[in-house]
Amino acid sequence: MKFKLISLLLSFSLASAQDKNLNERVDELEPLVIESTPLKTKVEDLSQAWSVLSDDKLDNARGSTIAETLADTPGISQTHFGPTANRPIIRGLDKFRVRMLQNGTDTFGVSAQSEDHAVPIDPLMVDRIEVLRGSSALLHGGSAIGGVVNVIDRSIPSSPYDSPGASLRSSYSSVNEGWNYGAMAFGGSDKLSFQINGFKRDYNDYDTPSFYTEDHHDGSLKGPFDVVKNSHGDSSSIGLGGAYMLDSGFAGFSFSNYQNDYGVPGEHAESDTLIEIESDRFEFRSEIGISDSGWLTGINFNIGYGDYKHSESGWEDEGGGPEWHTHATYLREGFEGRIGFAHEIGDLKGAFGIHGLFDEFKIVGEESIFGGSSNTNDAISSEDSSKIALFLIEEYDLSDETSLNAGVRWESIERDYQGTTDLDDSTFSASGGISRDLSELWNISGNLSYSERIPDSAELFSDGAHHATESYEIGNKNLGTESAVGVEVILRKTVGKVTGQFSAFHTKYNDYIFLEDDENEAIRDAEGNLPPANGPDNIAGNADDNTFPAGTEGLPVKEYEGIDAEFQGIELEVDWLALENPGWDLLISAYGDVIRGKNKSEGGNLARIPASRIGFGFEVQQEKLDFGMRLTRSLKQDKVAAHGDHSEEPTPAFSLLNAYASYDVNFGSSVGELFIKGYNLTDELAYNHASLLKHSAPLPGRNVEIGLKFDF
Repeated sequence: MKFKLISLLLSFSLASAQDKNLNERVDELEPLVIESTPLKTKVEDLSQAWSVLSDDKLDNARGSTIAETLADTPGISQTHFGPTANRPIIRGLDKFRVRMLQNGTDTFGVSAQSEDHAVPIDPLMVDRIEVLRGSSALLHGGSAIGGVVNVIDRSIPSSPYDSPGASLRSSYSSVNEGWNYGAMAFGGSDKLSFQINGFKRDYNDYDTPSFYTEDHHDGSLKGPFDVVKNSHGDSSSIGLGGAYMLDSGFAGFSFSNYQNDYGVPGEHAESDTLIEIESDRFEFRSEIGISDSGWLTGINFNIGYGDYKHSESGWEDEGGGPEWHTHATYLREGFEGRIGFAHEIGDLKGAFGIHGLFDEFKIVGEESIFGGSSNTNDAISSEDSSKIALFLIEEYDLSDETSLNAGVRWESIERDYQGTTDLDDSTFSASGGISRDLSELWNISGNLSYSERIPDSAELFSDGAHHATESYEIGNKNLGTESAVGVEVILRKTVGKVTGQFSAFHTKYNDYIFLEDDENEAIRDAEGNLPPANGPDNIAGNADDNTFPAGTEGLPVKEYEGIDAEFQGIELEVDWLALENPGWDLLISAYGDVIRGKNKSEGGNLARIPASRIGFGFEVQQEKLDFGMRLTRSLKQDKVAAHGDHSEEPTPAFSLLNAYASYDVNFGSSVGELFIKGYNLTDELAYNHASLLKHSAPLPGRNVEIGLKFDF
């Protein structure tokens, strides 16, 4: 029995990803094996919500970041700290609760540490993006308590190439005068396959409809602006990889270097703050199928190593004139490995294995949030951590119509700090689900999960100015382990002219960790000092003697706290093959989501919960021509969090109209595609509620992208 072992969780496409014919794409369900889970499960047996972008669907949605590419996916939104520092939000959860993976292992970046840090992956040359919505802690630990995004780039071939070839891609974007270039070449033999790839992206500050912003110091309005200052950047990458084909499986290795230099808008724009990223990444993957053991069907190895560095610099005037100054440098080096063993005994199939993540992390410079500058917390110079976990996942067919799945994970965590007490913790996660075919067309499934997450070091030991959040952050060493109990019900229709997925979820958190205003110490300066006349009623601007001298910035103090919280919502996506004609087809689609986050300890809403959305679109596909449009309406978000003088503001509704068209061209043996995309065609001023810079960096205005792809 030939086996393909995978190391995340499963996902399948509602449409066939390989065929350009819409009829086949809707009526034939083709399971996609992704390097993501130890089980090969039919889509109707998967008891968790999923999304896959690949092939034409990915090409039509491909943006400048992974989060932007996924922005129209139900349950997924984006942080949007400018056009580059942009991270996916899954069901209202981000940062330390959503894991970003590249080919099944960590990106080894620091995007979870702060909203102004970019994910070190560019979507330009990726092959597929897989998203699992809801807890994925069984395979990826507590940092996937909210979900996981796995970006696959095919750097390690899993099968031999039929013949050598190459692919080229180039495009121009009007909104930021940006140019994108990408190329890949591949070849090999029956036993050995290899590829090399690279890309270059270069762009200026992006245009928006006219907007005003509030002065950070005196609250006055500034503007109007039609360009988001300091939103420019450039990035590049080069990578190579190869694999040796086994009798049943493969083994391969890859290397990539990624660089990204980008400006940070908002208050950072005043000093032209620039973040410079460089990341080296090594990967090893192997799948070995076993057919004669009796119960063991396969072994999988998935190993990643990353060496990451980024610096934050800007102009600073200390009285002798402006000087270029590096404020902070982030250093991270890590290793992640997973070994899985798949088995099958009668109607029972599953996988067990061991998973490890070893990490060295350091922040140096005056803007380290671990500085302990207010003496509230001990200063931390570095962190070394190790996580070793055991996991078991099983699936059992009760009948032809009903299947059960269950899994457990135990993880041991050790953290060694330079400057304070070392910490040892452990977490436990478990889940169980049931899936039942209601007919040949309909399937219903349900899932119950329990997940744990230990507090991140930033949540425990922060004590410094954090200019991305425009606050002074203080950690809480007394935080306990965050735990979540979640239930999810999914109704699917996977074949026929109408296909789709509806999901409803409810998750209850104990000791949910979030940043809360400290009312007793309302403001501090960047060095951690309180105003001259500090008192319990010290609110910025409360009295002349409770403010800092002129020219000294006062930052609101926020402290990490643990509360009880609840998240609930619904998600819907539907595809309808409305017309079938000789030579062309018409596909109509719709999607929507509603997400609510509640503070159950103190009452009211949680902050930065994405607004509800509804979207409609169509696609017409001929032999060579493909075009479509999509209208997304983001509703007004007035269910906001109350934080005294720093209460969250409602965000108005907006609509985004996007369109795309492509035309296939042939030049001898080469196959090409001319494409044009339009974003925000009505040039509407749009504020992303989840963005910390929604008023100073709104979403881009009208943008037209023109490009060309060629396969040789």
